[in-house]
Amino acid sequence: MIEEIAAEVRQHLLLSSMSDQAFAELISHCRIVHLGHNESLFHQGSEAHSFYIVLSGRVKLFRVSPDGQTKVIEVVSPGQAFAEALMFLDQHKYPLNAEGMEPGDVLLIPRQYYMKLLMAEPECAVRLLGSMALKLHRRINEIETLTLQNTRHRLGHYLSNLAPDQTAQSCCFDLPMAKQLIASQLGMQPETFSRLIKEMKSAGIISVHGAEINVHDLSRLRAFGH
Repeated sequence: MIEEIAAEVRQHLLLSSMSDQAFAELISHCRIVHLGHNESLFHQGSEAHSFYIVLSGRVKLFRVSPDGQTKVIEVVSPGQAFAEALMFLDQHKYPLNAEGMEPGDVLLIPRQYYMKLLMAEPECAVRLLGSMALKLHRRINEIETLTLQNTRHRLGHYLSNLAPDQTAQSCCFDLPMAKQLIASQLGMQPETFSRLIKEMKSAGIISVHGAEINVHDLSRLRAFGH
């Protein structure tokens, strides 16, 4: 099974800079973990022995506040990695919880072997730094969206980015997860999310049928909240 997905993950930014020999050695120590719906992969505070690449399904990264409220930090889709930053820190505990949102598979990459091979190939480490810098830049933009923009702008920005064709005037798509999880990821209460969706509907910007969003004017959706 590992051999079947090796070519698929070989192009990932965390692995593409490795030599063929180093990659072959690393992949021999990896394993595939199957996750069921809402099945936990690791808990906040547990030993961070590995990082992961999502092969199928989606993985939710979240915290639980002392009062029991779930705060979604990120939803990881196929082809994306998570917990990889811990490989380069002294911190050896996962700072978040991770669980499958639906049945799927993740590739478990052991920290010990990855760092050993990376240290043996300095040129690989330099190329990896460039890739990680690009990812950090995207994260900074996401933080700016959450901290500097109001809730109306955040939701308009989030929904408009889901449009399959960014040049179209109208489009249709399904929400990638439950509405309360989207609200949590955008830093708003579910009640606020519902109120803003109603505003968009009343203004004729969108119509909603369950998880399906029909956008009637994508430019107005982008401008919502400005």
